[in-house]
Amino acid sequence: MKKIAYIILTATLFISCQKADHNGDLGGFWKLLKIEKAEENSIINKKNEDRFWSFQLNMAQIGSYKGYFQHVGDSLYIQLKTAQATDDLSGYGVYNAQDERLKVLHLERSKMILRSKQATLTFRKF
Repeated sequence: MKKIAYIILTATLFISCQKADHNGDLGGFWKLLKIEKAEENSIINKKNEDRFWSFQLNMAQIGSYKGYFQHVGDSLYIQLKTAQATDDLSGYGVYNAQDERLKVLHLERSKMILRSKQATLTFRKF
């Protein structure tokens, strides 16, 4: 009985020490479904590809690239610190990995739509 009480106490302490995610509907994993390129007026279907974005605390991960993000009003600012200026992230809908600004057109529990100068990105929560 003491062993069970000790396990419950340890688990409770561990859970209470974790930082809380304050990102609301934005927090979590998102699957990129499509990219609508503005200049070319074309739609690239990504539904069958594993293209994921993730937001937790103030950290962002797009594919294997990691960095920071800030969600202010209807804008999402992303800086991927592990990406080089020569890296091509256009398959993820990112065209400036060092300083990407996206307008949040729609954000709810299971769907997100973002727009940059180059494209509109549609996601579903994963």
